[in-house]
Amino acid sequence: MKVSQDDEILFDNTDLQYVIITSDEPWSEIWMPQLHFAYQLSKRYNTIFLGPPKQWKFSSLFKFKHRVKKYNDRLILIDYINLLPLSLGLFAVFVNDKLNEFLIQKKINFNAIKNPNLIMWRFDPFRSMYLFRNKSQKKEIFHVIDPIAGKDLDIPLAKIADLIIVTSPRFIDHYELLNSNVLQISQGADLDFYKAENSDSNIDEVKLSQDSVLLLGLLTDDIDYLFLTKLANHINSKLILIGPKKLEDPKKLNQLKALLESSNVHWFGSMPPAQFMNHVKVCRLGIITYDISFNDNNQFRSPLKAVSYLSANKKIVSNIDCEIPSLVNKAIYIANNESEYLQLIDKCFKGELMFDEKLAKEYLDSISYDKLLGKIFSQLTVEIAPEC
Repeated sequence: MKVSQDDEILFDNTDLQYVIITSDEPWSEIWMPQLHFAYQLSKRYNTIFLGPPKQWKFSSLFKFKHRVKKYNDRLILIDYINLLPLSLGLFAVFVNDKLNEFLIQKKINFNAIKNPNLIMWRFDPFRSMYLFRNKSQKKEIFHVIDPIAGKDLDIPLAKIADLIIVTSPRFIDHYELLNSNVLQISQGADLDFYKAENSDSNIDEVKLSQDSVLLLGLLTDDIDYLFLTKLANHINSKLILIGPKKLEDPKKLNQLKALLESSNVHWFGSMPPAQFMNHVKVCRLGIITYDISFNDNNQFRSPLKAVSYLSANKKIVSNIDCEIPSLVNKAIYIANNESEYLQLIDKCFKGELMFDEKLAKEYLDSISYDKLLGKIFSQLTVEIAPEC
């Protein structure tokens, strides 16, 4: 990706409308929903992905420049600048937002008269509430993909939104009390994206993933590493972990360290989607193992990794509801306890779990980004721009 100079205008075609996506997840090789939507929207709009700031320190008081990366001609990546620490409350949010707005507007040469239909697409519940709030024809989307009800800026962001998008039906009641325009959609799938070839794959690593049990995604405090250790000791095959490490809890760090000492456990770290899909294609099954005892909200998720597994025609064993009822016991198998989970793993290796490829394909077709964006813009009562 090209790093732009501070005084450089970021988009060549300033006649296109703009979408600014605020994200609490940074741009990385593991593509979270925020990244997928930014990429898909850049096929139609000049799109800014405003990622979270670096941790605040004293030198942040003197930072007045964005470091900008250009992903493609219509998608640029910027890290939010925290001039003031969020511990100062809404005052800090206001000051930081206005600084970021000034710097962004200078870079994109935004003309509110020429391009009045700016769309603020907010995933980030911690900041950016005041960003471009004074644009009269702007549209506000608040996109909720995690159980954040009532936390941080959740309620004020919900109230100012023209549309609230939720991924889980469990979130609907909370947001319908705050806003009359709530849309529930599933996580999206870009099948062309998943089918992309990547010649940089490590052949030996891919061979190591053959017939394995595979866990894809961020390694956070929310994963049940104690159970993964039991699983690794139970199976005769390999347990493969793919994803960046983002743990904070010392107990969880020690649990992960102990897990990785198992001879049949291999962690490959972070890799781009086209590369990790080579591992998914050769594994025996994909797993989802959230630690509900650590955080009750872990059971209220619509895990994107389920889409990755299904895209490679892989059975899924999970300890939470993936919120895809049409595929339960047909491609996705839910365990209510550890004993049931291990039994399902055994059944999978014995070939006793079915995978309905036709139903899986129908589901993936139904959540293509073209269809999801069509629903979103229709609900927003805004005509969606054509791909360009």
